[in-house]
Amino acid sequence: MTDRRLSLVLALLGILLFVAGLLLWWQAPLDLVLHHALRLDHGPAVKPIVRLSSLGGLLVMGPIALAVALLLLVRGERREALWLFVTIAVGRLIVEGGKDLIHRARPPVMDRLEHVTSWSFPSSHSAGTMMTGVAIALVARGGWAGLSVALLIAATIGWTRAALGVHWPSDVLAGWGFGLAWVGVAWRYGGPTRSG
Repeated sequence: MTDRRLSLVLALLGILLFVAGLLLWWQAPLDLVLHHALRLDHGPAVKPIVRLSSLGGLLVMGPIALAVALLLLVRGERREALWLFVTIAVGRLIVEGGKDLIHRARPPVMDRLEHVTSWSFPSSHSAGTMMTGVAIALVARGGWAGLSVALLIAATIGWTRAALGVHWPSDVLAGWGFGLAWVGVAWRYGGPTRSG
């Protein structure tokens, strides 16, 4: 598959996921049912899930992206390094700005198994992990195997956010969708070695 087609597939799949997140939000009773179905109860399983979930935060994903960008620079792949840095940094800014504009409240405090104070929609852990993983897979030319690993990691991190009760399922879907669509569009219009 050419880069052009791949970027289109990523963008379209991302848009579908984002719209699914919006529709689920508008169907609040279903979002609530899914929230309670996915949320873990207090217990010994919570601590490892909190640790796993933290891997999707900016404090982990940011240094990973920077390390890959620096490695690309060392290898002389300046365009790839710049694309990776700008794509992830701008995408993160859009997500955080969107959360501040939308002002969606998180699930009730009594449902949360982790202390979080920021706004809820979209999930920045889900979006950030999706953006970082897929963008790295693209610049590394990891093919479908690399993309599959990136999607699996993003899916896992998104699940942890719902399992900890800190996000509505619709937030997670929209986060995944935005991350995927953003990287697809960025690869289509700024990717370093497009073909086709």
